Amino acid sequence: MAYRVKMGEMTYLRRRSRANFVTAIFSIALVLFFLGTFATLALFTKAFTRSAKESIEMRVALYDGVGTPQLQAFMESLLAQPYVLDARYISKEEAARLYLERTGEDLLASLDGINPLPPEVRIRLRSLYLQADSVAVIQSQLKEEIIVSDISIPTWLLDVVNQNANTLAIAALLIGGVAILIAFYLIFGTIRLAIYAKRLTIRSMQLIGATKSFIRRPFLRRGLGQGFLAGLLASVMLLGMLYLLDTQIDLLNLTDQEFFNSFIVGVLGSIIAFGCILGFLGSYLAVNRYLGQDLDELMQ
Repeated sequence: MAYRVKMGEMTYLRRRSRANFVTAIFSIALVLFFLGTFATLALFTKAFTRSAKESIEMRVALYDGVGTPQLQAFMESLLAQPYVLDARYISKEEAARLYLERTGEDLLASLDGINPLPPEVRIRLRSLYLQADSVAVIQSQLKEEIIVSDISIPTWLLDVVNQNANTLAIAALLIGGVAILIAFYLIFGTIRLAIYAKRLTIRSMQLIGATKSFIRRPFLRRGLGQGFLAGLLASVMLLGMLYLLDTQIDLLNLTDQEFFNSFIVGVLGSIIAFGCILGFLGSYLAVNRYLGQDLDELMQ
């Protein structure tokens, strides 16, 4: 009868230990999911800012009468430049048509068939080069082309976008730092509660002569495993959330290769790595907390 009672107690303790293990994983996963959501929002903000900057066009006006060979050579040279994302030629006729669509004014009719608009090339620059100094260098290079008559770009709009991007980056760093501190506090608290139930076991191992490193080892492995599994679970939750959002919101450009690579490698990889680090570090600190306490302190 005593044997059955003892076996029942051991079964109960094993079940409780597994329940604590699973509860800790879900608790850590929720915290990592929150961090992953914030990181994904930061990525979306970065992608949106890059898209807004790359939508700004540099207009390169050409002289009238530019021959086809000259124009073709200029376009080929232009598209080969590393700073050019896209470039398209606008003829005088197409420029007049676009002016009519934008203003509703028939320029040719008001000027007796004379078209004062020059042919031009509209260039979209890569976001990396959309800084004031880089734009100035690009403009000076293009002005050296003999077929180029004038160059214009809305620098005021570029300054506004860059200023907003810098503000968002600073805000993201501050909020991200606070979020990481909160995550560490919550995860450490979860792991400490799990190890709290083992504090008497730690004391018993010390009494029979176990070294501190020997006592720490299973807890560190357990914390590392909890962090890894929690990171995987948080990654699955985040992927599921993005999939649901993608089916409902057309604004999410999840097919963008740069965003996809940043998300998979940066966000999901960081969540798993961060979970492992915090699980290991939290276990280390929690075990050390109880290693130096006597029995009276442990019973409080």
